[in-house]
Amino acid sequence: MFFANRVFIRRLTNWGLLFCILLIILFIPKVRLQAKYKDKIYDQIEVVPAQEFAVVFGAWVNEDHSLSDVTRERVEAGIQLYKLGKVEKLFISGDNRSNQQAEAMARYAVMNGINPNDIIMDKLGIDTNDTCKHFVKTGKKAILVTQGYHLPRTMLMCETSGINVLGLAADKLDILSRRGDNAVQIYAIRTWRSAREAALTWFFLLGIYDRLSTEAEALEKTK
Repeated sequence: MFFANRVFIRRLTNWGLLFCILLIILFIPKVRLQAKYKDKIYDQIEVVPAQEFAVVFGAWVNEDHSLSDVTRERVEAGIQLYKLGKVEKLFISGDNRSNQQAEAMARYAVMNGINPNDIIMDKLGIDTNDTCKHFVKTGKKAILVTQGYHLPRTMLMCETSGINVLGLAADKLDILSRRGDNAVQIYAIRTWRSAREAALTWFFLLGIYDRLSTEAEALEKTK
């Protein structure tokens, strides 16, 4: 019995060690990108260098076309940039197949004081990389507006597309009054998002992301 317990403990230790090594490998690119872009990511609008464009990345829109908290936070951050004279135009990108995402975001911006003539809509922003590829046809410099956990990968993708980027962490602007019902839920959401971003960063670096993300290109060909 004692020998069996020792074998079990050894195996458990080995599996635990393997898990830790895999976890470190998973997060290495994400951590390196955070360090690379640290000086280009802002959490206060007042200190963001002015640019012509802000690129507002899409996220979930409800069936009644109201914005989810994540999406509203991004659009609100873009609105603040515009109203404070940090940008002249908003490039609003979303997957319009999903409850008219881009249109709902643009409509919210107009309802909150943005001149419709200063909004450019990208209705085929199905994923982050699609948005970058579409914006580069409009401009070469921009403030990227999304949550902080999303920014390092977003900035990498847009830089790869040829865009000179700055980032605004929308979740640092105190736009939302709360981020979950309790501490456990908030921690679980943050852990999931961090792991997801780490995995998607690897997919992009390995070229898997581009091979899997072809929907926007296919739809563009049917126009």
